[in-house]
Amino acid sequence: MRHSTRAVRTALAIGLVAASAITLSACSASGSADDGKANIRVLANITPVLTKAYYQKLVDPFVKSHPGVTVTIESPSGKDVVSTLQQELASGDTPDVVASSLDPVLAPQMVAFPDEKWVKDTPLVDSNTVDGNIWSVATGVQIKSLVFYNETAFEKAGITTPPKSLDEFTADLGKLKDAGYVGLQTSGEWATSAQFGMMADPAVLGKNFNWFVDRNKKKVTFASSAYDTYLKAYSGWIESGVVPKDSLGLTYQNSIDAFLAGKSGTYIMGNWFVASADQAKNLPFKIGVFPTPTPDGSTPKQEGGTAQPYSILKTSKHQDIAMDLVKYLVTDKDAVEASLKSEGNFRPGFSYAGSELNTAVGKLLDDAPGTFNGTAPGQIPAFGNQLNTVVQSLYTGTSATDAASGLDTWWDANANQ
Repeated sequence: MRHSTRAVRTALAIGLVAASAITLSACSASGSADDGKANIRVLANITPVLTKAYYQKLVDPFVKSHPGVTVTIESPSGKDVVSTLQQELASGDTPDVVASSLDPVLAPQMVAFPDEKWVKDTPLVDSNTVDGNIWSVATGVQIKSLVFYNETAFEKAGITTPPKSLDEFTADLGKLKDAGYVGLQTSGEWATSAQFGMMADPAVLGKNFNWFVDRNKKKVTFASSAYDTYLKAYSGWIESGVVPKDSLGLTYQNSIDAFLAGKSGTYIMGNWFVASADQAKNLPFKIGVFPTPTPDGSTPKQEGGTAQPYSILKTSKHQDIAMDLVKYLVTDKDAVEASLKSEGNFRPGFSYAGSELNTAVGKLLDDAPGTFNGTAPGQIPAFGNQLNTVVQSLYTGTSATDAASGLDTWWDANANQ
């Protein structure tokens, strides 16, 4: 089975730039104190699937083949990897390796990977290049313009064919509500705008990857783009109750649990959701999947990005061993396939025995007219947080028109900062 896709970018807090500057002067651009013995600290993105035990099992074969080397997997001490790394950069107590997506603003803090084939063969490597230097390498790719659905709910609601257009999707959400289900399962936290972007981005960035560049040149606006179209649709879903007004009180994990409990008709999320679905026991329904709906009903390009990426900090005293570890993680056949399987990710040239749902996602990728990286040029780093604020404001009465124009106002005020 052919696999290829892209991953989720973790937005970086603006304050990280200042914290990075504190340690930059103390960073050596190269060099290592390796003597064959070292404890490599890995600050990892910990999730319900990517646990400390998962990472430890992943690195164990490397440790066994390198006497004197140990690897310590560290969980974020803050709310996430970004905030933890910010604290550690400020204190000078940094890990050797970061196993997470990071903003390119951190590139100067990271070791440049060598100009070698194993580096160039990693997925979407061009997306991890700043000023000609590759500062992060990924294990696989993810896609996220996906709608997972409860096949039993669809049957009870009289929906025989998954919707393709935004209007069809809206109509089906109403049918699901009438049948006693939450039409679209969502939550607060980061997931609100993430789901919105998974729908809207294919109609914006999928058609013009340089849309944000054009926005900086004031050639386009949010109010006259598909963002406005989707904001109006989303506002209507809240008003009609197909998206409950109290959804923001739920956590991301709550939303997963609610969908897997059979209470919801649809759930927009990236392919990493497959792992949670596969781990669920005794599901009362079968899960299907279809591409996110488009305004005209056409099949969208799939949005994605790098999956399970690694970066090495210049502050590491064991850069050579850290480099060997990262090379192992992104090139060793068993390690790569274990990584891909863990979240249902994809990479050309590698395959694994996936579930029926994973295979269905892979087919959507194969059938898509293309893919695009969600990390588009010209985007303001804080845009993700602002979009989340704007989408969540729809729940408290902000009109879709005001929300779209508000994005334009915010962009103009922050574009040159």
